[in-house]
Amino acid sequence: MMSTMHRVTFQQDGITYDAEEGQWLYDVCEAAGASVPFACKAGACGTCATRVVQGEESLGSQRAREIRTLESNGLDPTQYRLLCMADVHGTLTLGASAKPKHATASLGLCTVRVEAYRPLTLTVCEQRFAVESGEITFSPGQYMIFHVPGIDNVIRRSYSISSHPSDRTHFEICVRAVSGGFCSNFIHRLRPGDCIQVEGPYGDFRLADGSQRDILMIATGTGIAPIKSMLLSLLGQTGTRRIRLFFGLRNVSDLFYTSMLSDLRETHPWFEPTIILSQPDPAGWRGLRGRVTDLIHDQVSADEASNTDAYLCGGRPMIEEAKRLLIHKGMRVDHIRHENFF
Repeated sequence: MMSTMHRVTFQQDGITYDAEEGQWLYDVCEAAGASVPFACKAGACGTCATRVVQGEESLGSQRAREIRTLESNGLDPTQYRLLCMADVHGTLTLGASAKPKHATASLGLCTVRVEAYRPLTLTVCEQRFAVESGEITFSPGQYMIFHVPGIDNVIRRSYSISSHPSDRTHFEICVRAVSGGFCSNFIHRLRPGDCIQVEGPYGDFRLADGSQRDILMIATGTGIAPIKSMLLSLLGQTGTRRIRLFFGLRNVSDLFYTSMLSDLRETHPWFEPTIILSQPDPAGWRGLRGRVTDLIHDQVSADEASNTDAYLCGGRPMIEEAKRLLIHKGMRVDHIRHENFF
């Protein structure tokens, strides 16, 4: 039985190609010889963003990740699609590829080697990788895409860089092993000497250039990873901008990076870390209890909010609640930057 074929037209190349029903558009572009550029092939970088001239309905519905990537690159999701996240389900005409502002990466697909493994809790570890060839140049807050070998194919997952950007031959990530999470458990089991392929860095979660406003960072769980990179970079600079960190975890057994944060506070008096636990054992914790967003209520005044840049990283519910509260306090929305962890 012959499969249904759909005509795909690439206007900027003057190419037409008959694609199979459900065929991945990346494979269509490769087979047709189209000039659409690709990088991460995982909907993270925006390199393959292309204008849809006709046949938007032939690509199926957009996922939230695709919409976020397009919007972060200044592209209208009603006009552009990420071809790496779409399959063909009808006749389609594609226009010119866009030039996303954050699509470049200092490393193409390359091999990195685990140099050090450090358990932080029973479920969270820090992995330090050595770049086998070339150098990595990244902005604090960006992430790498890991190519995790699966049973039938390669699975791509993004992990934020947690280390200082001055080291161009190494980088670190912070990973929590999730029950049933194939990729997170694979990364968690890597040990010194093991190798894996990565590419990047990517991402628009970066420090605001030239700002002299105070800084508030809010993180939950391993959302601390890009925040840590930002902190190390900021505290290594001259200046005395007030920098506050609100770090939320569940219970005492989830605590990590506490010694590092304490040391940074001792050496940088303008840095103020605050840790809060949402579900602590009453007998084992004398610190603050509650949700990390409770700290916005209690410790951020309207005057402070109006002169502060906020950087948020964690689960989407926390991000949305923190944004709402900060805006209510008087913080401008364009002074709030965030990265969603799921």
